[in-house]
Amino acid sequence: MISKIIIRKKFMKRMTRWTSETPRLMAVDESGTSRLYDNEDERTEENRWIVISGAIFSQSDNEYNIEKIINLKNKYWDNGMFRGERVVFHGREIKKGIGAFSKRVIDRDAFIDDLSVVISELQFEVASICIDKHKHYDKYFTPNNPYVLAYQFLLERFCMTLKPKEHSSVLNESRGKTEDNKLYNLIKPFLDEGEPYISDQIHQIDHVYFNSKLTSDKKKSHFMLEIADLSSYTLHRYLRNDISTKLFQSFRNKYIGGHPIRGHNYKIFPKSCYKNWRID
Repeated sequence: MISKIIIRKKFMKRMTRWTSETPRLMAVDESGTSRLYDNEDERTEENRWIVISGAIFSQSDNEYNIEKIINLKNKYWDNGMFRGERVVFHGREIKKGIGAFSKRVIDRDAFIDDLSVVISELQFEVASICIDKHKHYDKYFTPNNPYVLAYQFLLERFCMTLKPKEHSSVLNESRGKTEDNKLYNLIKPFLDEGEPYISDQIHQIDHVYFNSKLTSDKKKSHFMLEIADLSSYTLHRYLRNDISTKLFQSFRNKYIGGHPIRGHNYKIFPKSCYKNWRID
């Protein structure tokens, strides 16, 4: 029992360097909130969905991906910096055109075109889980926490991509020590025990990291979290408001299973809420 506790204390930490010892990494970000609404008057499209996306990378592609991201940032900002900090691709800020993405700073249309091309050229896969909170609440007498449910589904999909004995890590965006500990404690039982289909693969996850998108000196960013952010944000907008942008379409062939078809691009729960990918 003591040795198990020691192992789990080492399990959650901050990632300082990604090495070939863990050749696979999934960066996780979400859009929407996990709060369930039991009052019909409080139900709106704004609070209906929670989307959690995992951008899955191989360490062997890391240098190629970093070069692509750095070149794009250097093209639109001096040395990839804005007001003394590394530019971070954040879906909400890009959509609103604020900060580094203001039209007074860059040519927004050209940037979004270039960003969409770069996303399509990067080497990674995406797994996304979408929970319709309203129907989830209606279907189950004691509905599970939507965030925890979505996270477990996401871990299942990630584990199914791992080769036998292939080591891996999960990188979450840090929300602060209290929030990080809360999330870790919620998913820890699943990480310890898994479930019948992935009981062996779940133990191939060596570390669960919690990092901010920016390093502490603000000079570098964790681009994997940026990609997860863009994936979850654009998919959430598509489900919520039926908005299909160039940026959203750039993820089209990144979903596990390739060309998006039912059951292969993203998981929607409950199944009756499935929405086919619209091509513009």
